[in-house]
Amino acid sequence: MSEVELFTEARHRLGEAIIWHEAHRCLYWIDLLDPALFRHDPTTAKTQSWPLPLEAPIGAIVATDNPDLLLITHRRGLSLLSISDLSLEPYCDPEGERDAIIWNDAKCDRWGRVWAGSSHALEKEARGALWCIKDRKHFSLGDAGFAISNGPAVSPDGGTLYFNDSLGRTTFAYDITSDDLHPRNRRPLIQFTPEEGLPDGIITDAEGCLWIAHWGGARVTRYTADGRLIATYPVPARNVTTMCFAGPDFTTLYITTATDGLDTAALAEMPLTGSLFRLATNVKGLPEPLFRLS
Repeated sequence: MSEVELFTEARHRLGEAIIWHEAHRCLYWIDLLDPALFRHDPTTAKTQSWPLPLEAPIGAIVATDNPDLLLITHRRGLSLLSISDLSLEPYCDPEGERDAIIWNDAKCDRWGRVWAGSSHALEKEARGALWCIKDRKHFSLGDAGFAISNGPAVSPDGGTLYFNDSLGRTTFAYDITSDDLHPRNRRPLIQFTPEEGLPDGIITDAEGCLWIAHWGGARVTRYTADGRLIATYPVPARNVTTMCFAGPDFTTLYITTATDGLDTAALAEMPLTGSLFRLATNVKGLPEPLFRLS
């Protein structure tokens, strides 16, 4: 396996939520603090960006079974974003009008439902939650008590949900089924040290292993499904946020990073922070499931 290398130099304040859109054969990602949608087409090597008419911070994007629509989480709930004209249609907001609560990371499970986390806007109080969203009217509170919710990911067989309590420095595992919107049997899977930073995004590979991005830890790690560390990949950026597997064989890992919270000295130490990186691996990733609108 090779080393992490620069893919696209940038200064994203909070680059996040990178996905491979199989229908478009493109990478998409967002900047949470300077709300914008980015697209990279590997066939042309061209990167485009569009500002989004949303109040910062935004949270995540999820591909849907309509190729023109992304589900996007943001301060006011979840909306459908048209890729072709950037129009927004409110979808749902299970949190309602709860004060100081924002929506953050989200992923789809193998049954076409979205698992989305909410967080405390000031990232201090444990008021965030984990939700399962089947459609506009059917959603359920799965767990609660998190200041910063991050990284939902699902095992290849669909039966295990992984979730990061970032400030708690813990990755949890839950059992999930196709006929129940409630996760069961929560258990701590991985506990991180202060030196490792905060666990941010998670993805799984075809072998069932977890890949975790480390905010403040300048690394990506790979763990077995039972929480054993397999490998650590240093990233030349302090705040590592999310990853996705992409390309024709899903063996290249793409990584987003962020400058948020870093002073001039820290940015001088790691001047590529805020850029995108990639890692050629010898394992296969999995296409991310689509949120079912139909």
